[in-house]
Amino acid sequence: MTDAAPVHPPASRTPSSNAPRPQVSIAVSLLLVLISAVFLAGLFYASRVPSVQTDIAIWAGAKPPEDDSGSLAQVLFIMFTFTSPLVIAMTLSLVMSVWNKITRT
Repeated sequence: MTDAAPVHPPASRTPSSNAPRPQVSIAVSLLLVLISAVFLAGLFYASRVPSVQTDIAIWAGAKPPEDDSGSLAQVLFIMFTFTSPLVIAMTLSLVMSVWNKITRT
C-alpha cells in the first residue's frame, strides 16, 4: 500500500477581507479629468507657438519655419502657464464652497 500525500487546499491569493479596497470617488475622477483637460489645452496652445514649433521641427530633423511673428502668442502662453493653477484652485474653491452651502441647507 502506498501512503497518499495529504491534500492541502491552495493558498488564497486574494487580499484579506480586513484590508480596505482602493477606491476612487467621482469627485477625484472629475478633478483629474479637469486638470488633465486644462493641461492638454495648454500643450495644444503651446504647439501653436512659433518658437515651440521651431524647437519641435529641430528635434524632428525638419527645416524650422522662418516665421517670427509669435511674440504675442509666447507671452499669452507664459501667462496661461503661470496663472492656470491659480485659476483652477480658485474655481475649485468656489465650487466646493457653493456645494457645501447647498448641501448644508
